[in-house]
Amino acid sequence: MKYGAMFIALAVCATVLAQSKLPQSQMVGLVEKIGDKGKIDWQYGVIYGKGIGAMPTNEPNKAKAYLKARRYAVMMALENLLMVTDRVRVDATAYAEDFEVKNERIRTEVRGFVKGAEVVSERTITLNGAPAVEVTMAVRMYGEDGLSRILIPEVAAQSSEPAKPLPVVTKPAPQPAPVPAPAVSGNAYTSVIIDTLGLGIRPAMSPKIRRQDGSEVWGTVSVSTDFAIEQGIVAYAKTLEEAKANRRAGRHPLILRAVGYAKTPGRTDPVLSDNDVRLLLTANENSGFLNECRVIFVVD
Repeated sequence: MKYGAMFIALAVCATVLAQSKLPQSQMVGLVEKIGDKGKIDWQYGVIYGKGIGAMPTNEPNKAKAYLKARRYAVMMALENLLMVTDRVRVDATAYAEDFEVKNERIRTEVRGFVKGAEVVSERTITLNGAPAVEVTMAVRMYGEDGLSRILIPEVAAQSSEPAKPLPVVTKPAPQPAPVPAPAVSGNAYTSVIIDTLGLGIRPAMSPKIRRQDGSEVWGTVSVSTDFAIEQGIVAYAKTLEEAKANRRAGRHPLILRAVGYAKTPGRTDPVLSDNDVRLLLTANENSGFLNECRVIFVVD
């Protein structure tokens, strides 16, 4: 379905509104609600936008009234989906909209991407005592048709440039259980699970693992861009049990406890102790799980 100039006008309005008054975000589980506009499901990698259209009271034909309301609801859903997409956290310092501001091509591609959204649900509701239509539209974050195909190559290009270590915040943590030395041969580690509970780590498309001096241990520059586009840099879970059940974990995950986080606006990058960094890199030499993005963060 083509929405043409009307969507472009709404997109411009959405940008102006987003710049003047950004909707507040709230994490509920692994779903980040962006005001009343929509939400980002970080567990399943789906971005949603919601729109509502009131049924015209001067239209006697109920079917026509529904279609008119639905048409408006779709347009509003697209506008809101664009706003939510702009608020996708890409890395420790930038949202999707930050890449769009710097690059007109990215801006155009993101808007074209949102126009290809699918209606995933619609229903009749009551709005201020009158009938209305509510439509929810969605796009995927990862995969060949996902937002990642637009943004991850840009992140990878930036990550190839030398970066200064970031300031970090460390917090005392309970003494972890002893972790065995890296396994070899048939018992090689299949992934790494990093427990960040209590640190306030937020989900992002392209987070990094950092040392206590703030330098990068692993991130976008360390993996295949194809892997990152297809499935994302990391997976997120709410509990260790949930992380172990994730398909990325495999049969023998290495479990580490983060000791802090990089002090950035995004608060996306966990910090490992120097001992755990050595353990992680040695384990990866044996099985190469980091190269395949077999990384799971357990977050609050």
